[in-house]
Amino acid sequence: MRTPTFKSRAFAFISATSLLAALVVVSPATAAVATGPTCDGATPVQKCTGTTSDGALYEMRVPATFNGTVTIWSHGFGSNTSFPAAGLTIDSSAQIAPANNPVLVKYLTDKGVAVIGSGFSTQGWNLDEAVKTNTELVGIFKAKFTDTKKVVAWGYSMGGGITQAFAEQHPELVSAAAVMNPVDAWDAQSKYFVDLLWLLKNWFDPSIQLTGYAAGVNGDMQMLGDIQKYTAILKSLQASVATGAWPTTSSKSGLALQANGIPSRSALLLIGRLAGISAQSSSFDGIAGPATSAVTAWPLAYAPALGTLENISAVIGYALLGARDMQSKMGGSNFDNSTTDYSKQLSAADRAIYNAGFSGNTAIAGMLSTLNPLNPDAPRIKADAAALAKSKATMYQSTGKIKVPTVVLMGQNDPVEPAGIVQRMADLYEQDFAAAKEAAKAANQSSGYVAPRRQLAVLWSVTPKTWSKFTADGLPIPIAGTPGTGHTNFTAAHYKFVIDAALTAASTGALPYKLEVNQSFKKMLLTIDRTSAYAWMKHYTTN
Repeated sequence: MRTPTFKSRAFAFISATSLLAALVVVSPATAAVATGPTCDGATPVQKCTGTTSDGALYEMRVPATFNGTVTIWSHGFGSNTSFPAAGLTIDSSAQIAPANNPVLVKYLTDKGVAVIGSGFSTQGWNLDEAVKTNTELVGIFKAKFTDTKKVVAWGYSMGGGITQAFAEQHPELVSAAAVMNPVDAWDAQSKYFVDLLWLLKNWFDPSIQLTGYAAGVNGDMQMLGDIQKYTAILKSLQASVATGAWPTTSSKSGLALQANGIPSRSALLLIGRLAGISAQSSSFDGIAGPATSAVTAWPLAYAPALGTLENISAVIGYALLGARDMQSKMGGSNFDNSTTDYSKQLSAADRAIYNAGFSGNTAIAGMLSTLNPLNPDAPRIKADAAALAKSKATMYQSTGKIKVPTVVLMGQNDPVEPAGIVQRMADLYEQDFAAAKEAAKAANQSSGYVAPRRQLAVLWSVTPKTWSKFTADGLPIPIAGTPGTGHTNFTAAHYKFVIDAALTAASTGALPYKLEVNQSFKKMLLTIDRTSAYAWMKHYTTN
């Protein structure tokens, strides 16, 4: 999310002793007051810095040709645990563009557009804190640069959710928004995260703690130990895709399923479908197979499991860091699956499409039976009542409502924020847009119908037709960066295209007409599909 170099696999090679030695203890932040902006007066672009009243570091880049439009960038998820050996650091530095890319900053300032952003006062799940910081930062900028006319908000991942929430709560401040692969509200996002974590723990290593972490450094140590165990599970599953052997750490229920002939890859695939993670990944398209005897079985039995595995490996660290962070903020677990009926989370379509990968209907029934809440070998998570109440009372629940012209960019197989997050936004908007058209017709019966302007454009980053590759021996070749897969897998060209569309919308009050006719649109493997039907997050369909 915030840190593109997050190294989830690194934990597999780190001992408990080195974990303790390498963990960096960070002192709690002290109360802050707003400072700045202090500007260097440089030309052609001056730099201003300061802090908001919550202590967030901010930065502004303002060209001498400032045209009155400013972009405010919201960065992605950052760690509240500092563990440099595994790529985890607490980074509170200000960000003003994707990864602070100087090419993108110059691209905007050359247009006369100012760029601003902060590091936020806290990392982790910080949607509420970030919206407050953004609101204050816009006010600071406008007070300093009084000729400001338009504000364009943009962000990806956690920052995409922040941008959407900012536009929902303060449409009077935002002229247009560019929302890229956004997180959902915590209730929906946490179900996705913790369902994955709990199901993996339940079948493959019940010694994983997952909830009830201690406060402070001791809790960080417990979480890091869990990440080691999850990493070991994934390595074991990868090594046994062909044989179907279960990890030696598996639960009694898991070993019983193995004894009944159900391969671990079937359980892994079922976990993915129950949680809602894509079975297509950067290396596995689920279509192409090796030119060996496995060519028939590959797309049915192996590819979906391996695609699920690759996607889980990309999300597992974020999921656990997010769950740990929220437990710390709320004073206990605010996730509860004590009454969840997981059999209802397996759709009829998945039962049919992946039937062979699940090893058939009998195997499906057997695996689901072990997830019964009455099974003592599958203890459920019961939320802490006070933590749950605090979460409900204090955390903003994004509505997905579009209140300003908004361009959304979404990878169809993002493992961290599934496509269903944006599908829900698009579906809700189509309902609102249809209602707006009917209202316009009713209001203009005598004077003639004036159609409302469309306020939402969803740009889907899609995959090629096929992309998996194999060695002469039939082994899959790892592939990185396949379009439409991976987390925040966008290029500078994507960012330029999206922010240009949002800037145009801010200037005219309407989205650019027919974005898809742009010559670079298809080259970037983008599509606008208003009939797409990605499954919503399980929180909305099974709770």
